[in-house]
Formats: sequence, C-alpha cells, structure tokens
Amino acid sequence: MTLCCPKVTPDSSVLASRAQIEIDDEIVALEERTRALRTRRNSLSPISSIPPELLSAIFVHHAQQTQFLHDPDSPDVLSWLIVGHICRHWRGVALGTPELWATPFLNSSTATDEMLTRSKMAPLNLKIGRRYRIDAIQKALMHIERLQVVSLLFLHGDTAGHRCIMEFIDKLSSCSAPRLKSLALDVGDKQTPQIVIPISFSAPNLCKLQIKHCDLSWASSVLTGLTVLHIKKVSLERLPTLDELVSALRRMPALHTLTLEDALPTLSPHTVSLPHKSHTMNVQLLHLKQLRLTAKMLEVANMLTCIESPTSEVVRLVCRASSGDPNQEWNLSLPVISRALESCFKDTPNDFRQVPRSMQLSSPSSCIRLHYSTVRNPLSWAREMSCHDADLSAECPVILDFDFPIEMRRTILSDLGKVVPLGSIEAMYCDFFFACWDGFWADILTRGGARNLAYMYLRGPNQALEELLKSLRSRKHSVSRSVGGRSQQEPIFSPALSHLVFHDLEFDSSVSNWMRPSDFLDVLMDRVNEGRGLEHLTITSTSGIFARDVQLLREVVADVSWDEYESDEEYFTDTEDDYDGDFIDYEDYSDGYVS
Repeated sequence: MTLCCPKVTPDSSVLASRAQIEIDDEIVALEERTRALRTRRNSLSPISSIPPELLSAIFVHHAQQTQFLHDPDSPDVLSWLIVGHICRHWRGVALGTPELWATPFLNSSTATDEMLTRSKMAPLNLKIGRRYRIDAIQKALMHIERLQVVSLLFLHGDTAGHRCIMEFIDKLSSCSAPRLKSLALDVGDKQTPQIVIPISFSAPNLCKLQIKHCDLSWASSVLTGLTVLHIKKVSLERLPTLDELVSALRRMPALHTLTLEDALPTLSPHTVSLPHKSHTMNVQLLHLKQLRLTAKMLEVANMLTCIESPTSEVVRLVCRASSGDPNQEWNLSLPVISRALESCFKDTPNDFRQVPRSMQLSSPSSCIRLHYSTVRNPLSWAREMSCHDADLSAECPVILDFDFPIEMRRTILSDLGKVVPLGSIEAMYCDFFFACWDGFWADILTRGGARNLAYMYLRGPNQALEELLKSLRSRKHSVSRSVGGRSQQEPIFSPALSHLVFHDLEFDSSVSNWMRPSDFLDVLMDRVNEGRGLEHLTITSTSGIFARDVQLLREVVADVSWDEYESDEEYFTDTEDDYDGDFIDYEDYSDGYVS
C-alpha cells in the first residue's frame, strides 16, 4: 500500500497561515482576558486595599532592613526586589517609589545606571563593600546634589579608590552637597599623598563625619554642627594643638558621639605635670553620650581635663605608655580618669545614675581590658567570652584599655578597684592569661569586698584558679589547710556567690600544692558550713578533674554541670608499651581519612 501526502497548493498554504494567525490572536486575547480577570480578582483581596502610599513605605522599610542585614556587595542585598514580582500592582508601586532605588548596587555598572534612573531625585545612599566597580562609584558621585550618605572604605593599596576620593573631595570644595548628612572615608595608611579635607567644605547639613587615614584642617568648616565625629589615624604633622581641638569642639555643641584615635595633641614623654588650664577654657559638651579616646596615657588625660560632659553614658579610654616613666604617667593621669568615671557611675543609691552590675577582665595582646556594665549579664558576654573589640553600647558604658609594662598591672588593677564602685558588682567575667600574684582577687575587687558578687566566670592561668581557691575559703569554719598564715577572721570573700563557671582551666598539683580537686571540695565545704554554699557549678574543657571528683562535688553543690572533658580516667595511664594494636598506615586509605 502506498501512502501519499496531500498536495499542498499555494492557496491552501496561505489559508493555513491565516488560520494560525487568527488562532494566535485568539490565544493572545484569551491571555489578556485571563490576566485582566486575575488582576480584578487580586484587587478584591484584603491586601490590595492597602493604599499605595502605605505600601510604598512598607517596601522602603523592607529594603532598608535587607540592606542593613547584608554586606553592600552581597547579591542578597537586592533580595528585596522580589516585592516587584508579586503582581502588577506591587510592581507598579515599586517602580513608582524613587526612595526604593536610592541605594545603588555598586558591583554592577548596569544596575547602578538603572537604579540612578529609577530613583529620580531621591537622596542617594552610597556604600561599598570589598567588590565594586570604580566606574559605578564615579557615576553615582556625579549626582553630588542628591548625595545623602557616602561611605567609601577602600582597601590598602587601592590607587583607583584613592583617586576617586580625591576627585570627590575636590568637587566638594567647589560644589555644594546640600543633602549630605553622613560621610565616611578610609583609603588605608599606605596611600600617598594623604587625603586632606580642605578648609572650604560645602556640606551645610553634614551631621556625621567618620574619617580614617585622612587629614584635615582643624579650622575646616566640615567641623561645624556635627553630632557624630570619628577621626582615626591622623598624620603626625597634622595633629592638632589643644587650642585647635577645643576650638573645633566648641563649634559642635550638639555633639553626642566623639571618637579620637591617634588624633590628640601630643605631650613630651618627659612631662612631669599636666598643663594647667583655666576652667573657663574647657569645652562643654552637654549632649555627649559616647566618648572614645585612644592615645598615650598623658595625652588622653590631658584631653579629659578640657571636656566637661555631665551626660556621658559610654566612655572608652585606650591608653598606652610612652617612652617615659610609666609609674609617673599613671600617677599623673589617675585623678583625671577618676573624675571621668564619675560621670558614668555614682556610688550612692539615691543618685539617678546607674552603678556597674557586671565586670569583665580580659587581656588582648599585652593590654589589660576592663569592661564595666550596668547590666548583670550582658548578651555579648553571655554568648561567648572573647577579647575581641566590642561596640560601644548602653549595656557596656565603660571600657578601659591599658597597654603598660607587665610590672604595672598590679598597681593599675588595685587603683581602679578603689576608683570604680564595685560594691554593686553582681557578675564577673574573667578571660585573661597574664601572671597573677598573692592577693590577686582582693586587689581587683578591693572596694566593697565583692559583697554582691553572685556569678563568676573564670578562664585564665593556673595562678588565677589557685588565688581564687585561696580567696574563697571560709575564715571561720575551715576544714581546709591554712594558707600562708592568713588570719581566719577576715570577712568572707564574695559571700553572695551562687554560680561559678570554670572554663579551660587546669587542676594540677605538680604546679602548686593548692591546685587539687580535693582542695576545691574543701573550700566548698567551708562555705557550706558558713552558710555560703554554691547553688550552681559549671565545669567545661577543664583538665585534672574526673568523674570521682565531680561525684564528690555534687554532694555539696545542688547543681553541677560537667562536660566530662576527662571522663576516661585511665587514659593518662596508658603508655606506648601498653598498646599492642596494629599500626595504621594512613596512605592505605585512598580518601586520606580514617574514622
């Protein structure tokens, strides 16, 4: 049987093509009809009753929160764009909201162009991350009359970024930026020539200035009317005199945040007394809430003598010893620091200011760092003890860093224990590794005898644990051994202590004859006999303590938490001679992993 295809004539081909076109037109019409019906249906849903103005505000808030959570160069920073993919109405509102597009994505030149167009005349916010396109930044900076927030923080050695900032600063010296409120600049300390902010700076509404590795004239108009000022790492030849700095601060009466790091007037390392200044020459910063000064000890003290700030809530002082006599520097500076701390803490119950309820002692590098908080258990401390830098916040109003010779540590800690009102301390977090001394804890908690201390976290050297066990002994009902002939009638140390945490410590009798778990047990029994027993004991990552020791501790402490860090007591008795197993040749495993 033979199959034959129908004969196709030109006329029939034309007719079929016309029919397909008509069908395609019907399909398009049906799709349009379906889309219109869906739009009508969506308009009847409750969410569609939200006025466009309110929906626009919601979109802007969502975009701002997204930008806050992600780095400026992360693709996730644009995840808010999904609001324009929900329906026609939402897309129309999003495209009609210029503020929604006012933070250009500077990783893409195309995206920057589109967002600059859609933002129309809305104020612009420019923030860069580690990945960016210089041409995109330059395009955005051309809209100088619309700039509201500019944050240009380039990496060291970025010559293109350095050149970009210099061009921007030059433009600001001749063109006005009437909407600019916040400016942050940093190009690294190895760039030459150094960025210099000129005297004439046309940004009349600027209220927040953050510069690092940049120089400026201290008579510049940029230092006028600011509420936030951060200046870090000024060139040595550009450091201000005391009169220049005080004069600049007087032009900022509403200042509430001040950070000066390596930007203070210098003093000779051989200074034997701080310069005497008349009280009328001081600058009154009546709205100052946060103060951070970083420099040599005498330079910090010299600056503090010129500032009157009755409302300071957060003070951070980072003080370094100079090449002079550190003891003399400390003695000259201590009275000034004491007066500064009085603006944060008062040791009177009727005063309106709060007193410190917690204290953290740490030792990043060679420094001593003390945090005093008005919160018993600050969230940043409770999550993880670390020596990393912490942001200034209301929960940690005083941070003191002292980079002084080792032999000065006892003097510094003892003197500060007398200055800060420690009678109200309820929690203490210790994470340090410098050597202790006899009477270490008494020196730190001198004032008030730690009478309210209820919570203590300890991570440190063996001497810290040994000194703590000595201090915790009862002075009246003692079953433990006498220590150094100390009087048994002294007040009990930390009578309110109820929760003790040991982390990453070591009970080692070979180091000290007062470092055995049995001695710790005796100490706790003493306190029970005195009516001062512990309620909670936590032991983690601590060596030299075993299951049998923990079992005995549970007889005198109601709640003992132990991570069984060395639960296998026979582990340390094994030697190589006891092992008779076969040697494992790791090269026999093709994936290089042995379970």
